[in-house]
Amino acid sequence: MKIFNALRKRITASAQPCQSASSLPRHSLRMLLALSILLALLAACGDESSSSAPDPVGEISSSSNDDNGSSGKDKDASSSSQKDSKKSSSSVAEKNSSSSVSGKNSSSSVVESSSSGELHICDDGDTLTKERSKTITHYICDNNNWVEEYTVRKDSLDSLAAIEKNKEHPNLDSLFAGYSGEYLEFEDPRDGHKYKYVEFIWHSEDGKGRDTFYVMAENLNYGKMVLGGTTEFDDNVTEKLCYVDDEWFCDNHFGGLYTWAEAMNLPKVCDSVAVDSNDACKSFANAVKSVSDPRVVRWQGICPDGWHIMNQYEWEHTTETSAGLKSKAVWTEKAGLNSFGMSIIPTGEFFNGGAFSGVHERISLWLPNELNYKKSRILYMSSDSYSFKTDMYSNEKSVFSPVRCVMDANNTLTH
Repeated sequence: MKIFNALRKRITASAQPCQSASSLPRHSLRMLLALSILLALLAACGDESSSSAPDPVGEISSSSNDDNGSSGKDKDASSSSQKDSKKSSSSVAEKNSSSSVSGKNSSSSVVESSSSGELHICDDGDTLTKERSKTITHYICDNNNWVEEYTVRKDSLDSLAAIEKNKEHPNLDSLFAGYSGEYLEFEDPRDGHKYKYVEFIWHSEDGKGRDTFYVMAENLNYGKMVLGGTTEFDDNVTEKLCYVDDEWFCDNHFGGLYTWAEAMNLPKVCDSVAVDSNDACKSFANAVKSVSDPRVVRWQGICPDGWHIMNQYEWEHTTETSAGLKSKAVWTEKAGLNSFGMSIIPTGEFFNGGAFSGVHERISLWLPNELNYKKSRILYMSSDSYSFKTDMYSNEKSVFSPVRCVMDANNTLTH
């Protein structure tokens, strides 16, 4: 403004009232032109400063809150969409992405001071949605910190065309191709459903050890179908989701999708509490305490009589990469050879309160290994790679995922 006033005084001094522009000295014309440009720039700056509001969310830091101390190497596969791996203590919000906050505190002021004077970035129970170019990530506030709950790809839910594409029934002609062994067959007496299963033979690296076990070559498909988004569940009935609410997927080798508690045949409350803290879940807690290594827990869950949920120790004795376990069918990239006959396909999952996602891209199978009150270990495979780890991934217990069953009999694999 000082420059503006100086210019005005100089022009006033050199120009007479009612003098035409053509008669003004050349230096005055130049001053008028400079004044016009300056006024335009000041107006533009004023408009920008008045219309650009700061992002109330800013940068948010996400970290794993596993209670058992293993969070350093656990990765949530849901966050998964993860082509979309979760990274502990990483920046998960962008200032130019849109966001919404809901819950008991939806104030735009995220960083607040508690009554004790300590700073926190949210109130427990609040939720946050961050939208990026390709994904939508949902967070929940836990211990006054934002924790990533799940991520979904936009291309799986942001258009009717994408939704219809997800409902297309994939070609399964090559589902069991590549296996040179013999497929056996088991009929579940509960509903008459028939499953292919294979004998899996493991040899130790030194060639001196040999173990066998029999595992289903298809995901379990048992129970009553309910729709995604269902909030009322019956503990007396096994309830499953089918991908995109289409029972064709359940009946054609994709199997049912279950929460962890449902898969373990426990009451629904066990999805949200530590199993050793609630009488309804104590049977599972006691089974874990009865073994020296939680990887070897044999738990029937919703498997048929004489079968149990495939555990971490059994998965560890399959192979070091997923190429021999993956089917040739359905995978968008890095399909398998199915040399071991397990015919694993990417079934996707359902995030409670979110959406179906991940078909063609990934699979997360439940393990009987609780991590804490809200998480359990999973066996995770994706179309990104053939890497195969049995102790790195976990999911919220409320996520709906499939299971594999292993026969109790003729199983020499012991710890």
